[in-house]
Amino acid sequence: MGGERILALDGVSLQFARGRVYCLVGVSGSGKTTLLNMIAGLERPTHGQIVFKGRHHIETMSEKKLAIFRQRYVGFVFQSYNLLPTLTALENTTLPLIFRRVPRRVRNKRAMQMLKAVGLGSRWRHKPNEMSGGQQQRVSIARAFVNQPEIVFCDEPTGNLDSKTTAEMMNLICGMAKKYNQTLILVTHNLELSRYCDEVIHIRDGKIESTRDVSAEKVEIKSGGEL
Repeated sequence: MGGERILALDGVSLQFARGRVYCLVGVSGSGKTTLLNMIAGLERPTHGQIVFKGRHHIETMSEKKLAIFRQRYVGFVFQSYNLLPTLTALENTTLPLIFRRVPRRVRNKRAMQMLKAVGLGSRWRHKPNEMSGGQQQRVSIARAFVNQPEIVFCDEPTGNLDSKTTAEMMNLICGMAKKYNQTLILVTHNLELSRYCDEVIHIRDGKIESTRDVSAEKVEIKSGGEL
């Protein structure tokens, strides 16, 4: 910013394991969302490496390769849902499969299975403005998981939801990640959500302040549906 250099992340070194749920916790401006964006290939670090499965160097990928990487390996759940308003729940859910050129019949079948898993099997024709906030978030969860990605990123996924719906969404997200042995990385400022995770990582001023394995403290997680 002008002549001032700001370190959004400073000397961060982390490893994420397959099948575990991580919670990145910190106040606004701590660097947690920047960290998530860099791991997902949405932003580039000025220094350092981001290595996936020991061989994919995300920081050196071209935009085209990053797009292919995200299509193949990554799912996203956002606070603002990011659904396309002109599309139905089914059509929004099929988007990741369209980008991968999955045949229409196959992608519609998989999307319906996922919508049933999140409790929206009867609402597949509805558009976002015909659904509640919780239902819209269920559609975004279905969209994130429909491609069975190896990593799912969640950026404040319950920030717009009440406490009851928050619990439902967290059980759903974490349960599905566990069921399919996916890595889930959750960004939040809400410490209460840490009870759903295996490991809590506290970030302050762009640095890792502490990490804590809370696997033994986890509540029971249910998948929220069968596929």
